[in-house]
Order: sequence, then structure tokens, then C-alpha cells
Amino acid sequence: MMNSVWDLALGSTPVSNPGAAASRSVHVELTSQQRRLRHLRSIAARNIVNRNHSPLLDTYFTLHLCSGKDRISRDFYKSEVIRDSLNPTWRSLDFAMLPDLWDTSVSCFVVRIWGGREEEYQLLIEWKVNLDGLRYTGQQIRSRCPNEIIFGLNDGYYASDLDQKENSEKNSLLQVDQSSVRNSYSVFSLLRLHTAQKAIKQTQVTVQKIGKEIEEKLRTTAACTERKKERECMQLRIGVLWSEVERQRKALLREREALQKESVLLQKKEEAFSCKHQALDLERETLTDLQKDSTAKRELFLKSSAQLTFRCRQLLSELSYIYPIDTNSQSDFVICGVKLPNSEDFQAKDDGSLAVALGYTAHLVLMISCFLQIPLRYPIIHRGSRSSVRDTITDKLSEKERELEMDHTKRGREAGSRS
Repeated sequence: MMNSVWDLALGSTPVSNPGAAASRSVHVELTSQQRRLRHLRSIAARNIVNRNHSPLLDTYFTLHLCSGKDRISRDFYKSEVIRDSLNPTWRSLDFAMLPDLWDTSVSCFVVRIWGGREEEYQLLIEWKVNLDGLRYTGQQIRSRCPNEIIFGLNDGYYASDLDQKENSEKNSLLQVDQSSVRNSYSVFSLLRLHTAQKAIKQTQVTVQKIGKEIEEKLRTTAACTERKKERECMQLRIGVLWSEVERQRKALLREREALQKESVLLQKKEEAFSCKHQALDLERETLTDLQKDSTAKRELFLKSSAQLTFRCRQLLSELSYIYPIDTNSQSDFVICGVKLPNSEDFQAKDDGSLAVALGYTAHLVLMISCFLQIPLRYPIIHRGSRSSVRDTITDKLSEKERELEMDHTKRGREAGSRS
């Protein structure tokens, strides 16, 4: 919001004796009063009207010099931002800290107040102010109008003079004792004041410069200290890492030695396995040859067994021709034409023919046992009709009684029954 331009007339300076000034409690506007930019101490704004009708705003102000007719220079001062307020009061100003190229003896300058939210600001108030035309409001900030800017000077707070005509009439009626009026300053005292102010300003600039140098040195020292700290930390970490590297290196050497020993042992085992593998190959070749021989011998054995079985059958069939066994008309068995009665029917038989039949039978049984390779429980001793049987099983028999002859006696019949 743009306010009207204020370009007000010069004020006056109160001049009286020192005793009267000390006891005066009411501010008096005199025609010789002059105010300069260097006298400004603070700026405040009251009852800011926002175009967007927001309840609160973030505000700051900038100061500009008037470089010509309707020409405004760029800002030479920018205040801090006051958050969430429509009645901001910014911190105190110190124009002694400004560079020498800025003229602080001027009375006319431009104040711009900016407001917005979230770093988006727009111009709210712009006042072209002449300090000599401001109205004294008191020792405290008072406000009556919207978008009013209040200026704090050395002797109190000032605002725009809306009732200039009324004030001029009051000033014209002011009575002053002529005996108490005297000249306030001479040319030489003003020169001394100006020289003193210039020296004070130069001293302040020097102090500011030295303070900045000290701060820069402190920052440099702090940065150097931080770098030294980081360097020591890095050196400590490097030392720890080198220790860990050395430990890992020793562990690696031990692992390599163990690996080398295991490699030698594995090489020896590999050589032994190689020798055993070669021996196994030889044994496999030998086993293959033996298997071949075994197969050949097995085939030969099977062939021989078949031939032997066939030969045994032939011999057994031939035995049937040598000792033919038949039956007569009485169903008695005869061998080679000689009757061979049953073992229970040896009584009242011809002993000669019985001995011959038993001799044939003993020889036939002995030949069958030889051909079939089956041992007899009671071995037979072939002697023709006087063949005998040996009893090697019964324990109660004497050595003489063990051999039983096949004759016409009772023992012969027993031998015949056993055969």
C-alpha cells in the first residue's frame, strides 16, 4: 500500500540557559531545531493495513536517499525481518557503522516497508520523510492512524504532522524570556564538534575494522584448530588402521604358512594317491586278466563237469549191462542171474549164491560211489564173494569186530544188510 509523500518544513531548536534546560520537562519546538539522519535511532510501524487481509505478516524496511527530483537511490540500509506482526518495532539503528561514502547529515530520505509470507514480499508503505517536519509524540510510542511510521530520535519519538497549521499557531504564541537567550554555538565550537565527530567516527570505523580482523582471526584460528583436531583424529585413525593392517598381515603370513604346509601335505598325498592309482590300474589289469582266465576256466570247468556228468551217466549205464538187476517170476530180484533176497529173508537160503549176489552188489555199490564221488557211510572192501564192510561208526565194537565179511555166517548176513 503506497502512502502520500511527506515533505515538511524545517523546525526550530530550543535555546536557553543550562539551569532552565535541566528543569524543563515539556518538549518545546523552536524554529532553529534541525534533525539529521545521524540522529535517527529507531523505526517502528503501527496499524499496518494488508491488502491480502492476512491476520499477520513478516515485515522489514529499507532506507533510500533522494538523489534528485523524483529519483530514489538503492537502499543503503535493510532491517531484520519481524515475524507475524502488524505492529513491528525493529532494533536500534547505528549509522556510525555505515561506510564514509554515505551522507548521514541529510534530513530527507525515503522509508519503504515490505511485507509478505514465506519469503514472498511486496511493498506496503513508502514515505518520503523530512525529519524537520515531524511531530513530537512523546517518550513512548503512540499511534492514531493506520500505516503510521514512528521515528525514534535522541529526545523521543516523532511521527508525521497532520496538524501542521495548528502547531504553527501554537509556536507563534510561544513567549521566551529574552534575557535567557544566548548563542548556542560559535563557528570554532562547531568546527571542534565536527572534528571530534569525525575523529569519533574514524575511531569507530577503526574499531569496527579491528573487530572484524579479530573475528576473522578467531574464525581462522577456530578453523585451524578444527583442522588440527581433524588431523589428529585422522592420524589416530590412520595409526589404528596401520595396526589393524599389521595384524591382518601377520595373520595372512600365518595363513600362508599353514596353506603352504597343507599344500606340501596334499602334494605328498597326491603322489601317494598317484602311486596307488597306478598300482590299482595294474591290479585292475591283472584282475581283468584273472577274470578272463576265470571265465575261461569256468567255461572249461562247466564243460568238464558236463563231460564228467555225461561220462558218469555212461559208466552208470554201462554198470547196468555189467551187473543187470532183474526180477524173476516170483518177483525176486536177481543180479547177473543170481538171486538176491531181501535182508529180512536171508534165513534158509543158499549161502554160496547169497555170497555171490552180495559180492556183486558190493562191487556195484562201490563202483557207483566212485563214479558219483559220494563216500559210503560204511566203507566196502571188495574181495568178490568174500567182500566185507567196515563199521567205523559204532563205538562199542572192537577193532576186530568192525570188519564184517559177506559169507554164510550171521556176520556175513549183517554185512550184506549194511551194504
